[in-house]
Amino acid sequence: MATFGAPASYNVAVASSDIPTAWLPDSRPRVASGGSKRIMNIASQNGTVASGQPLQFQLPAGMGSGFLVSGSAYIRLTVTVTQATASSWAFKQTGAASSLIQRMAAVLSGSQSEVIQNYNKVYNSLLQHACSSAYLANDSRLAESTYPGSFITSTSAADLTFCIPVGLGLLNAKQHLPLFLLSSAMIQCDLASVLDALVAGTANAISEYTVSNAVLIAEQIVPDSQYEMGMKQMMASRVYQMAFDTWYNNKYAQQASITVPLGLNSSSVRAVFWESIPFVGARRVHAPTSGGQTSCYLTLDGALVSNSNLANTPEQFLEMNRALNNIFDITRTSSAPVDVITDTDADANDISLSSITRASYAAGAYLGGLSCQRSNDSGFGFVGTPVNQAVLSYQGTATTGEFHVFVALQQVLTIDANSTCNLIR
Repeated sequence: MATFGAPASYNVAVASSDIPTAWLPDSRPRVASGGSKRIMNIASQNGTVASGQPLQFQLPAGMGSGFLVSGSAYIRLTVTVTQATASSWAFKQTGAASSLIQRMAAVLSGSQSEVIQNYNKVYNSLLQHACSSAYLANDSRLAESTYPGSFITSTSAADLTFCIPVGLGLLNAKQHLPLFLLSSAMIQCDLASVLDALVAGTANAISEYTVSNAVLIAEQIVPDSQYEMGMKQMMASRVYQMAFDTWYNNKYAQQASITVPLGLNSSSVRAVFWESIPFVGARRVHAPTSGGQTSCYLTLDGALVSNSNLANTPEQFLEMNRALNNIFDITRTSSAPVDVITDTDADANDISLSSITRASYAAGAYLGGLSCQRSNDSGFGFVGTPVNQAVLSYQGTATTGEFHVFVALQQVLTIDANSTCNLIR
């Protein structure tokens, strides 16, 4: 019969990090009182407004206002279009109602803390490349008429009420916006011109549109008053910091050869994007194209980002996806309209959703881009490249229309004990 000795003895000190999380008690602190939560409905201060005019929403601020929950804000509004003879129209580019917004800004404690120019252009481009065709065909189509597949002919207010997501970085950061630390808070939207917002489905001209019943809707969490007071007391010796992503956008006249100097003076540039809109007009959807791009180079303070000339369509597509941190991502997929944008007048295929192809990417859903990101580690304060002066050098064949440049930046909002807001750029 076999015999066995005593098992070996191991002197192993077990660190708390070696213990499975499921075996440990929850160490997260609890607020003494759960506070309150509600969904705010804040009406615009401007009433009914026409193209080119502002919408302003005054948010609650000061002690007792709590937080505006990140990623919860959208604007509900009703659109009325003045068109000769009969109604037949759609929103520009992807058909999304966000095409109405030319500029969006957040004014906190009296300071302009974030502003996104050409908001409609960058938003539509992100719809095409930073989400999925399922989202466009369902959620986004229902909310704001994205790729509707046909022109809008109804004049019923029920059919013409849309919900536009608020895409400001400050309202979509990893942290909630601390309204109780601010002396005031306002969201401002400037409406686009008729030409930049709407496309006519027939020869009947659109002379104007108006926006009415505009309401900003968002979640508000108000913790116990002792929490707010404790935060204010803590700020006597420090500032509240909030990192967020935002955009610096510019529009230029389209030419076959374009050199764009960008004085960024930024500590963290994440990416630079561009697109051409060579066909501009009342019957054009303003779909973005490559403009016949034959080369494009980007330098950051004299250093070349890529030595490729980006003349090849698949390479342009993949580098754009890299810039969106989306390369080889199987959940976020690009989409495009059915039509390649070569016809003179808009038709239903221009605003109908389709899978993307080389042709439709280059002539209907184009977005060029180069990544400037140095790290994906969220533990770093900034993950992009510090840049004083960037230069984008583009060569193509288009000679008319618009050329858009979008720069993705990281910034930090600081709030002191006096509710003064400053930006670390």
